[in-house]
Amino acid sequence: MGDKHSDDIVSSSVSQEFILPADCTNDDKELQWAFRKLDATLLAVIILSNVLNSMDRSNLGLSKVAGLEEDTGMSGSDFNIVVSAMYPTYLLFMLPSNLVLRKVGARFWLSFITVIWGIINMSMAFAKSKTDFIICRLFLGAAESGATPGVLMLITLWYPRKMVTSRISTFYSSFAIGAVIGGPIASGIMKITNPRFKSWQWIFFIEGLTTIGYGFVMFFLLADYPEKSWLLNTREKALLKRRMEEDQVEGGHRAVNQKRLWRHVRDPLVYAQALIPFCGNFGTSTIMTFSAIIVNQLGYSASASLAMQAAPGICGFIGILLSRYYPKWFGYHYYGGSLFIAACIITASTILLATVNNGARIFALCLLSFGSFGTGGIGPGWLMSNVGGPTRAAFSGAISVILGGLGGLCASYIYRNQDAPHYMFGHGMNLFAGIFIIVVSTIAYVIILSRNKQKETCTINVSHLSKDEQIDLENDHPDFRYMA
Repeated sequence: MGDKHSDDIVSSSVSQEFILPADCTNDDKELQWAFRKLDATLLAVIILSNVLNSMDRSNLGLSKVAGLEEDTGMSGSDFNIVVSAMYPTYLLFMLPSNLVLRKVGARFWLSFITVIWGIINMSMAFAKSKTDFIICRLFLGAAESGATPGVLMLITLWYPRKMVTSRISTFYSSFAIGAVIGGPIASGIMKITNPRFKSWQWIFFIEGLTTIGYGFVMFFLLADYPEKSWLLNTREKALLKRRMEEDQVEGGHRAVNQKRLWRHVRDPLVYAQALIPFCGNFGTSTIMTFSAIIVNQLGYSASASLAMQAAPGICGFIGILLSRYYPKWFGYHYYGGSLFIAACIITASTILLATVNNGARIFALCLLSFGSFGTGGIGPGWLMSNVGGPTRAAFSGAISVILGGLGGLCASYIYRNQDAPHYMFGHGMNLFAGIFIIVVSTIAYVIILSRNKQKETCTINVSHLSKDEQIDLENDHPDFRYMA
């Protein structure tokens, strides 16, 4: 698993993962078929859940274009305050929510919080003022806090490490899917003429009601861990458990080790890798919340602005899907996660700062989306590929989304009404985020090379330890190698 053989350990596409050698055993074939079944069920269920999550988050910006600001008496920075209101509770409850998931199981917890955030989102249709929206957004942040880190941890419990980045990239593509379809759907909802609600109220009500219904569906489709899967047969469960044991990943039963948790809390590598989605969320928040507003300020109508949000969304979807290939194409997560993606963000931000041409700016928004959404796959994927056990998985998943949430919180204030229509401050902050990705990725890369070299030169004998004690070593096990 060392860096010398990175071509063998980096993530690859689904099709490449399932290409079997001519002399492969029946066990290999059955195992690969089991992973196909997981992709078609577990991964599909959580992706659709996150599409709804993405739409529920972005509908605030879409509703502003539809007249929310005028109807509720907001002015100045009121809208930015409402956008940011969800992040304090989102960040505060994220790690506790992930720990609760470990206690009660993913099936119940992910389904439960999906229903709750759907109810809160639907309730925003009845909000009459800035204060009402702030209260709703605070509760929304608490409800959504456990969704993404919970899914990240779930993926590490169901898939071996070489498959983690590709599955996380696929999962994060759901944010871009939400951006692609959210605008056109909102544009269609705006055409409802029922006088009971204004057009922006219908957006909240209909999308929130849809999320509630899907939350109940999730409860019947999800399973807590492979041994409880309703889809896998007994042999497939045994093969999957053996594969995860070979990969030094405990399959979901082991509790969080408090002593090991504090060791991970002090690990600078976790924070260096988790700062990649922090930087990338400046761009993704720009696309999901502000792109329709930016396009509207270019002189396009409200309905056209909502529909045109699909273009950056499509580019983001392509960017995040391609991010799963970057480790293979570039040889390392570092080169794909740092240099290439950062170059896209920096180039896009420079164009937005340098020109007022509408066509060039829309192209730049598409390029910004391509790069920023790419960090959603390569950043968490790189981090979670370097997880050696459930305690590291729980903490890494939570801290990745916590810092990503902080990026979203900062981005809530970079596109201000007083900066319209050019928004130089917001575009400048995206430029800074692109540069910072290079810095933190380089730090992570240097740490990984140093630790792997140390493991190669300073071997540790753990034969005197029991099997449980060896598992509890997680990343410190002498056979564990970090992925660069």
